[in-house]
Amino acid sequence: MRLRFWSAGTLVLTLMTQSALAQADAENGKEVFKGCRACHQVGDGAKNGIGPSLNGVLGRKAGTISGFNYSDANKQAGEK
Repeated sequence: MRLRFWSAGTLVLTLMTQSALAQADAENGKEVFKGCRACHQVGDGAKNGIGPSLNGVLGRKAGTISGFNYSDANKQAGEK
């Protein structure tokens, strides 16, 4: 059994994303993202903050945004 290391933020983002996708409702997604935007930015001009920018997050390997200081566990997660 392979153990996977998740940061709390990654786990929350994953669960929230799965919930939003399951409902497939853009308006619900906007509401859900309100809980994320304190740490993350998305869209034109998005910058890394407390958390990394979420532009292009789907399909991207975890821990790979340039200029963001990820935890060792996140860098080594190897997840997409």
